[in-house]
Amino acid sequence: MSRTPISGDRVSLHPKSLADAPRDYIWRKDADLSALNGQPPLKISFIRYVTHFESASASDHPAKETLAIKTIAEGRHIGNCAIYDIDWDRAEANVGIVIGDRRYWDQGYGSDAFRAFMGYAFNHLGMRRLQLKTLERNTRAQKCFSRCGFQPCGSLLENGDTYILMQLSYEDYVNRELSANKLSEKTA
Repeated sequence: MSRTPISGDRVSLHPKSLADAPRDYIWRKDADLSALNGQPPLKISFIRYVTHFESASASDHPAKETLAIKTIAEGRHIGNCAIYDIDWDRAEANVGIVIGDRRYWDQGYGSDAFRAFMGYAFNHLGMRRLQLKTLERNTRAQKCFSRCGFQPCGSLLENGDTYILMQLSYEDYVNRELSANKLSEKTA
């Protein structure tokens, strides 16, 4: 998995470190952020969380990777993205993102991070299809995922919540990248 930063236009993605734990902890305890992910807020102490964080960071799990999202301008940790449930035989995985620092919402940081992360998943890890689920009521996330090329492909009822299932194939990703490059060449 990645040990070097992955760059977007405004953010870079880094392997998570212990220095990221305090912000992760605050975000995971935040009831509003947790609700956007369909999860209950974290109820454990920070010390216990750090112990879990260190053991998760130390393991090199072949079916999961979580990266910290940091602004290029300030180096501020503003969120995380993850690839998980990786099926290496089928070259498919689930992905997700959270921008935990609300000061960076609705400014394109999430889309920039997710596009960089998709490039990593497709071009470095060799994935052929990426999938995600997002709460039906989380329209901000749905807009971000749509901007990045993900298309709805179904729905799921889980624990009383309705999720929109979305996916992006490698072929669709490449076609979007080629179209974006042609457009930028025409405007240059």
